[in-house]
Amino acid sequence: MTDEHVHPFPWRLMGLVAIIVIIATVAAGLVLSRNSVEQEPPPDASVFTPAPGQLPVEKLRQVTVLLQVRDRDRAAVSNVLIGVGGDTGYVAELILPRNLLLPTVPPLQLKDVDGPTGPVSAEGPIEVLLGVQVDAAVEMDRLAWAGLLDSIGAAPGTAHAADPASFPLVLDSVLSRLPADEQAIGQLLTSLGSMARTTVTNEDASHLLAVLGEGLRTQEVRREVLPVLALRAGPAQVAIIQQPEGDEAVQRLFPRALLQPGHPGTTRVVIERAGGSLGAATSARLALAGAGFGVVVQGGDAAVTESSVLVPVGTEAALAHGRDVAAVLGLPPTSVAVDESETATVDVRVVLGSGFRPM
Repeated sequence: MTDEHVHPFPWRLMGLVAIIVIIATVAAGLVLSRNSVEQEPPPDASVFTPAPGQLPVEKLRQVTVLLQVRDRDRAAVSNVLIGVGGDTGYVAELILPRNLLLPTVPPLQLKDVDGPTGPVSAEGPIEVLLGVQVDAAVEMDRLAWAGLLDSIGAAPGTAHAADPASFPLVLDSVLSRLPADEQAIGQLLTSLGSMARTTVTNEDASHLLAVLGEGLRTQEVRREVLPVLALRAGPAQVAIIQQPEGDEAVQRLFPRALLQPGHPGTTRVVIERAGGSLGAATSARLALAGAGFGVVVQGGDAAVTESSVLVPVGTEAALAHGRDVAAVLGLPPTSVAVDESETATVDVRVVLGSGFRPM
């Protein structure tokens, strides 16, 4: 005869397990929701509107705005790239000549760009040419400029400011007298309407102008004119950036706004003529620009025979950019290598040798 023992169901143990599962589930949900807030901002979130718990972008790096004023004929006669933030302790201003030749296809002078609402804005070409980010563009026609002057009242040094050509001379006085309140600046931009066009929302433009105004009220201003060389192009005289003085000016003014490899936007390619002829460099630039790259041409330090395509790091993404550039130029994949020099600060650097022949 066998003894059968009846074991009671372990209710207490099951209850303990259930409580542990509930606590773990709640904790996991909290962690996931927090991560989703911190790591996945809404698709329409602005870079100028920080997520909760994060610093504004101007505390992390320089933010830059291209300010333009057009004359009666709609030419962008005054152009200033202005930057603030990034703990630089100053407001940077780079005055750009109206006849500055941009790396577009076909080449355009800065005065002839269509502006923020047109098909050829100056932002992208300026980024490619100078190697510095342009966060936003604000363009005003002469009526908007007059309206902005009227909004600040009679300010010292602005007696003849209505002339768009005087824009760079009175810019500091005007921006420093804008309202400190972003909402008030937003209302001002709204009142100017289509006469003051921007590449960002009025909310973001208001924030940027408020940051610039505060910087001008509290920090020193470092202002330079972009070094250029005059060049005759048919009946017109254009300005081309002078190297290396132009790069040095940009690096002095915008050390925390320089484009870094892998930046968003157009892949930037710098062609160095290292024995390659001017015609070969022009053909290479047109071919790459036609393929969607942002391209500038510079002189090289030494002449070589074989051309090479150099990328800043050995990641697959960087090497893929190099192979794409080599393919457009008809160079073999073996021409792609990692740049070991101090100039490895651009997406792709093409050393154009004397043996290069356009396809």
